Amino acid sequence: TFEKPIPVSPLIALDRERCILCYRCTRFSEGVAEDGQLVAVDRGAGTMIATFGDEPYRAPFSGNVIELCPVGALTSTTYRFEARPWEILDVPTVCGMCPVGCNVNATTREGNVKRILSRNHPEVDDGWLCDKGRFSYAHLHAEDRVRDPILRVRRRGFEEVSWERALDEAERLLREANGRIVTALSGSETIEEAYALGKLLRRGLGAHTAFFPEESSDALDAFRVPLSAIRDADVVAVLGDAPVVERAPIVELWIKEARRRGARVLYELDEEAVRGAETAILVWCGPGGHGGATVAVLAQRLGLSGAFYIPETANGRGVCDAWSCSDDAESASPDPIGLLIVSGDEAAANPDVRALAEKAERVLVISMFQGLAAGWADLVLPGTSYLERDGTYINLEGRVQRLRRTVIPPVPDELAWISKLAERFDVELSPYPALVFEEVSAIAFGGIPFGEIGERSPLPAATGASAQIELGEADGPAVDGGLRLVRYRPLFSGPAVERVHELDFQRPQPEAELSEEDARSLGVRNGEEITIRSNGTSVRLRARLSRELRPGVVRVSDDFAGELKPAVEISK
Repeated sequence: TFEKPIPVSPLIALDRERCILCYRCTRFSEGVAEDGQLVAVDRGAGTMIATFGDEPYRAPFSGNVIELCPVGALTSTTYRFEARPWEILDVPTVCGMCPVGCNVNATTREGNVKRILSRNHPEVDDGWLCDKGRFSYAHLHAEDRVRDPILRVRRRGFEEVSWERALDEAERLLREANGRIVTALSGSETIEEAYALGKLLRRGLGAHTAFFPEESSDALDAFRVPLSAIRDADVVAVLGDAPVVERAPIVELWIKEARRRGARVLYELDEEAVRGAETAILVWCGPGGHGGATVAVLAQRLGLSGAFYIPETANGRGVCDAWSCSDDAESASPDPIGLLIVSGDEAAANPDVRALAEKAERVLVISMFQGLAAGWADLVLPGTSYLERDGTYINLEGRVQRLRRTVIPPVPDELAWISKLAERFDVELSPYPALVFEEVSAIAFGGIPFGEIGERSPLPAATGASAQIELGEADGPAVDGGLRLVRYRPLFSGPAVERVHELDFQRPQPEAELSEEDARSLGVRNGEEITIRSNGTSVRLRARLSRELRPGVVRVSDDFAGELKPAVEISK
């Protein structure tokens, strides 16, 4: 008899007596994800599926083997024995954990999300899904989830209050600020939520100042192509120096497929190679992208028809568009800030937003998690997850996609209470996403009806030749013989992911990535410990040599970069 089950990782279990040795899982590991971790060991009747060296299957796409297994030998540890097929309902929606917007089915039972499955959109995800999108749904049941409004009460600290009192307090804070309001957005709001918030604040209170998580530009609309175009390119130039897999994992799979089909993948811009290719695609991932304007300038100069910018947020472009549509007026940034409104968990966790909060007289936070807001907010209003919302997102292609509510949240939807609050300021605002989207669509999306977005949204056509794009110089490497540090936010990070302990093993290792050329000049070998210094600060990490990094750059996760400045030196 076989030991049952064998843990392949904290997320995947193997029942060996079910395995028919079809090798679909090992072929995926070797030929699609290219992680090479899942292998067949022993020979003949003793052949078994295992990980190399019996280490946990630690890779961003490991969960796909669960869906690929035809006999249920590989199962999800989080879904195993949780439901029977006739008890479940699959709700088609899109993932809200990164800017790709992979199409997914959320499996629900008795009002709870039990698992997330891929739902093939051939132009967006090709049927694959990363582990962040597949397993992070457990954040819905986080221990510190905010289920009632929390108010700072003088001399008594924080206490839960009713929604009626919370809306009274929110109205009081808004009126007392006298328009001196700044709104910090997270980039994870739906288009409808961002528009509703903008309409309330901008039209009802004349508060036009917003803090966005990153720049946004419509310059790439002239170079709009589906993500699947990467697969068919002859040359793919990946620029910006941040790791694509950490921002948009599925884009990394498209790049790998292009390479397998014979494409030349560049990590430094070779204009001669790009101009000489029949089909070339530019991908910008990293600092200096200016919301896509930088890569649009390059695409325009090189005469290309396709280019992508990979943002850090799931719906940053949609949030910026929605806020812009809510009103045309502008105003100077208030000083001092009477009220800071922090929308979403990503904004609440942002150090720059926390710094703004220290300058504000009052702070109102919309958050799912008490640990992010308690202690520095005057009023906390419960937030919801992308799995609990109805609305729309715009992905990195510029594709408007439908987000469907998979389960009823334990708190009122943001649109519901924003519309109630808007009534108090004589602002007409519907609590229904379809009606709010109609207003936005008439301004920004050519009047597309909410009901026509569908389960597999089409990509709007490119806008045609754009006018000359003006842009300053992009960030360059450090001078004087030093190296330029590129910090990146790990894929398995963020407020939601950090509350899913099954994903802890996927967190990045204490490593610094170097190009092979820089490693040779420094005498550094792969796996050797190195010291990275800048301005009297240093960290000691293990070196990892990469063929996908250009010379002059060292890449370190935010988890381990500490207080390092952009210009660094390396020693053994």
